[in-house]
Amino acid sequence: MYKLKPLTDGFGRRITYLRISVTDRCNLRCVYCMPESGVYRLNHYNIICYEDILRLVDILSKHGVSKIRITGGEPLVRKGLTGFIKKISRIEMVRDISMTTNGTLFEKYAEELYNSGLKRINISLDSLKEERFRYITRGGTLRDVLSSIEIARQTGFNPVKINTVLIKGINDDEIIDFVDFAKKYELNLRFIEYMPIGGNIADAISSKEIEEKIKSKFSDFSPVCGERNNSDAGLAGKTSAYDGVSRLFGFKDGRSLIGFISPLSEHFCGDCNRLRLTASGNLRLCLFYDNEYNIKDILKEKDDDAVFEKISDIVRLKRLKHNFNEKAKKVEPSLCGNDANDFMNSIGG
Repeated sequence: MYKLKPLTDGFGRRITYLRISVTDRCNLRCVYCMPESGVYRLNHYNIICYEDILRLVDILSKHGVSKIRITGGEPLVRKGLTGFIKKISRIEMVRDISMTTNGTLFEKYAEELYNSGLKRINISLDSLKEERFRYITRGGTLRDVLSSIEIARQTGFNPVKINTVLIKGINDDEIIDFVDFAKKYELNLRFIEYMPIGGNIADAISSKEIEEKIKSKFSDFSPVCGERNNSDAGLAGKTSAYDGVSRLFGFKDGRSLIGFISPLSEHFCGDCNRLRLTASGNLRLCLFYDNEYNIKDILKEKDDDAVFEKISDIVRLKRLKHNFNEKAKKVEPSLCGNDANDFMNSIGG
């Protein structure tokens, strides 16, 4: 039950999920995220401070926002992250905190993160081949990420999710390898359709194509039965065909879940329950639309109710659905202009 009126958009969708990009910086340069030369980086004074984020979360939590995901860039490059997560975990109405990471720095912080209140982790992994992994990430080391996945399992994170973006002609020949890997280590694997953000470089492979490829190899690969919900429980007790926006499949041995996130081929806009806070402190209503609203200015209001009303007015501007064709046609934005947020490193995915 909400303490105050729920945060609702103009189509009656309740907003319960906030994705927070704590930094635009990253120690990798993945080909689908940013150009090899990097992007124009925000200076320290333009990054939203932890205090402002915490106040925003506290206000929104009283109106139904109970799920928080920490993203970047690479969130672990920002100092003080574990202390920040611990403070979020103390906000009464926040029920779920998770983080998406590239895994290269995770091993060092795993136990501290877990003890701070972070219990779920998504680790990006786009190839199981060392040289290809280095190519996709422009310099990353596969063994570091594989080690982090094992450390996450040992530490107690549940579920440990693997995020995989398939790019046609680059890593789409590894579909079965990824499934075998997930089954072997009892991981929750999610194939995410490649999205046309920031003038990206290759064509997408649809979730349907991936699904058919897996079915051709595994006869017991089938949708998980049940009603749709937005839970993020681990493998045990999972009965829903959906995990948030992920369409779930499994195997008879129950050793792994395979999810498909299909923002392009089967967009999930009708059930969208999320907002995004960028590293610069702007509220973004949709990944595919560039309109952003300055939260730092709104938070100058002393009265929490006034802050909520201003945010509520913004949320009512949320569109019914995206039109990714508009995004796909955009040329690559300038690396020193106002369009830098077109890159995933600042939006947070």
